[in-house]
Amino acid sequence: MKRIASIFLSALLLMACTQEEPQEASLILEGWIDANDIPVVLIHRSYVLDTYSSDQDSVKTIEDVMEDLLIPFGKVTVSDGTNEVVLTGRIDTAYLPPYTYSSLYMTGQVGKTYTVTAQYKNLYVSATTTIPPVAKLDSLRVRRTETDVDVHAFMTVNPKEEAYYALFLREFKKEQFQLCPFGVFESKDAVNGQFDIKVYNPYSKSKEMINVSFNIDPENPIPTDYQLKIARIDYRSYLFWKAYNEQIITRGTLFVPVYTNIPGNVNGGKGIFCGMGSSLYRFSLASDSLYRYK
Repeated sequence: MKRIASIFLSALLLMACTQEEPQEASLILEGWIDANDIPVVLIHRSYVLDTYSSDQDSVKTIEDVMEDLLIPFGKVTVSDGTNEVVLTGRIDTAYLPPYTYSSLYMTGQVGKTYTVTAQYKNLYVSATTTIPPVAKLDSLRVRRTETDVDVHAFMTVNPKEEAYYALFLREFKKEQFQLCPFGVFESKDAVNGQFDIKVYNPYSKSKEMINVSFNIDPENPIPTDYQLKIARIDYRSYLFWKAYNEQIITRGTLFVPVYTNIPGNVNGGKGIFCGMGSSLYRFSLASDSLYRYK
């Protein structure tokens, strides 16, 4: 999923640590392929609880741990059932871990099914996903108050159709998308086929989830230009993002043991490979605005 959130965003897949007993390392995969875009995959070894103990000479930061766990020389391939490409790895500091695998020789197409495989030493994982039809917004509204900026996205869907969606945000011209809090929903939740989606700020530092808005603070100004991504996803990806969203809302910490497993679609390891039928929309917080797309 492109730049999540990811999700993602974004080593958000350290949910392998769900027990208090030492575990063997497994392979964690986070990847996505958007309609009309290239596949992007991150892989790393899972966090093993007894790897970084209090006996260490110095306290490890998240970045230190991820640098130790990232895999820069794995073999990653993506197949659409007809063609298979080997993804090229490169340093990419927009992500955590700061290393991605991708290829310009394959782009996602709506309706096609894609399988990713990743191998490192004796660790091997695979996952399959399908790109759903592209989701599109009808409009987006920005309203400023004295204390914050209220952003709403509007979308028409067929409530009788089984469809699943996730909403992501990034600062304009930045690389990584983040999943918006409360930004995972399904078509049956629409009211008369209409969605009025309040866009919450995934970059908010508020401790109260009710206040994850775009706050106006002259002493700590926030960026004014953002890019919103609305993605239609398959059911298994929906379950993953829904569970991950709950971790965000409850301020769950993904880099230490958690008490709820986050379901994925990776065989042989942990994580998610997500096909996305997505659209991107740029908007500004500088003034009240109404953006119409239909």
